[in-house]
Amino acid sequence: MPGASIVSRDWNDVAEGKPPTLTPLGTSPQGQVLHEPLRGWASFSATFRVMFKEEGRKSIEFAKKRQIVLFPLLLTLVTALTTIGLQFLVGDSSAQVSDIDQKTFTWGELRFALHLPLLMFSLGMGTFAFIGHDAIVHRAGTKNYLLAAPALQPLPNSVAHFAYFIKDLCFYVMLILTPVIAGMALGITLEFANGINTPLEWASLPWTWIAMIITLGQGLAIAFLGSSLWMRGRPFTIIGPMAVVLFGVAAGIGQINLDGVLWGLYVQSNQSIEVAAAALGGCVLIGLVASALIIDDFDVSVIQRKEMFMPIHKRLGFLGDGEIRLIVAKEFVDLFRSGSIKKMTVSYAAPLLVLLGMAWLVDFAEAPIPINLLSYAPFLGFFGFNFYSWLTILDSPEFMNGLPLRVPQLIRAKVIVYFLATSWISLIFIVLMAWQLNEWASLPTSIIVMFANSIYIVALTAFLMGLRPNKAIFDASIMIWFWIGTVLPLLGLFLLSFTQGDVSLYGNWWERASQDGLAATATMYDQTMVEQGYKGMLLISFGLLLASAVLWKLIDRRWGKAEFSN
Repeated sequence: MPGASIVSRDWNDVAEGKPPTLTPLGTSPQGQVLHEPLRGWASFSATFRVMFKEEGRKSIEFAKKRQIVLFPLLLTLVTALTTIGLQFLVGDSSAQVSDIDQKTFTWGELRFALHLPLLMFSLGMGTFAFIGHDAIVHRAGTKNYLLAAPALQPLPNSVAHFAYFIKDLCFYVMLILTPVIAGMALGITLEFANGINTPLEWASLPWTWIAMIITLGQGLAIAFLGSSLWMRGRPFTIIGPMAVVLFGVAAGIGQINLDGVLWGLYVQSNQSIEVAAAALGGCVLIGLVASALIIDDFDVSVIQRKEMFMPIHKRLGFLGDGEIRLIVAKEFVDLFRSGSIKKMTVSYAAPLLVLLGMAWLVDFAEAPIPINLLSYAPFLGFFGFNFYSWLTILDSPEFMNGLPLRVPQLIRAKVIVYFLATSWISLIFIVLMAWQLNEWASLPTSIIVMFANSIYIVALTAFLMGLRPNKAIFDASIMIWFWIGTVLPLLGLFLLSFTQGDVSLYGNWWERASQDGLAATATMYDQTMVEQGYKGMLLISFGLLLASAVLWKLIDRRWGKAEFSN
């Protein structure tokens, strides 16, 4: 190059520790401003800002801006209605019987019921290490997410993942937790209209908001740490599951106080600023440790496997000889070759293990609502949504646009894969739960309810959301129909399942409410409704199966002309 020269130093000068003689190379930026890579706080803040924008863009890619705004508004409305209904759970307008304390929930029980599902939700959303590895190694079609930036840019992998952790925490606080608190405030405000009474107080809202943030952050941080250790391989892949099992056993036999494990619950119960700050700092610290454990290895490992397609295809003879059988076989091959089958099985089985552990923890004889085996069966349908969403993000289906295939065929294939991959887990769980609760008489009905509800939830998800359920959840126009389609039958199943025992909590509230409005009280039903409860659950399950068949047929009409994209 003209005008440039390269000067080397003698090795002896370096070895003897002599200061180097800096000689300019003769190069020049030619008037261009050269940017130095950001470090420390500057690197984190810049990465956080652009990641937050990316999250918003991903959310509105599927849904319109107007629909994204409707989602928190809808959540606020639902929370406001729930706040009004609290009076029927804590005794203010509940069953007016002599043993009212045994027929209503305490505030401690309601707080526990708030924080435990929130923790489970955050645990499922906090596997950032898996997401980062997939974003770097397996490119998402035509998209290249910022979490993969360390592979190409002078950005430490730990900084990128820590920024992603804080981004997710802030995003869910803004999109979910804040609308929930706004709904509680709206419910309290309605006290001034129509004589509606709500047991919540204004002073409890800030502490509830802070406590939920801590619980959310705790779940995200723990899942982040677990996924970071898992990516390091052995011995963490062995020690980790053993530690989870030991923790569950210890909690089940009462050696661990779950009130202390749930940091947000503890903060809400004690309302200490110092404790809240320490808990929030602990969440951030765990996130920092997890990000530091991220492996800076962007190499793609080549794994050689034996022929898998034809053996799997032969085992699927019950699906016939059409395109569905071929696509299902291909989906199973992708699951096994990518190793995703292990992650997805764990993500599906983990909540079920938690429910099984709850059978050890809950004293059903003293519960205000008589929880039983039939009460657990409808839960399984909710986990089907998570598994189906995993199936849709494994790989980009855009290459199928050049094949003689249609989107409904791929959707149906993924639904079949979901059922074949999870049905045996659900069956084992329900049998273990029947053994734990000693309710073998309810097992046949529970199996029918479980499979009917599971099939229906996934069929509804596939019909409404297609190949993009992770984006559709922020589309209010879709989620309204999803909530209507799930809440109504599930509410019926839950209420009917409770009729095996004391139903004084809800009793004939509807009859009284039609006369007295929201100030209605409940009285005792006759125990003869137990038999009707069984018949009602079977009738609803049969209806869900019919609805699933209809939705199966309507997939062609809704997604027949759509392109392959997730």
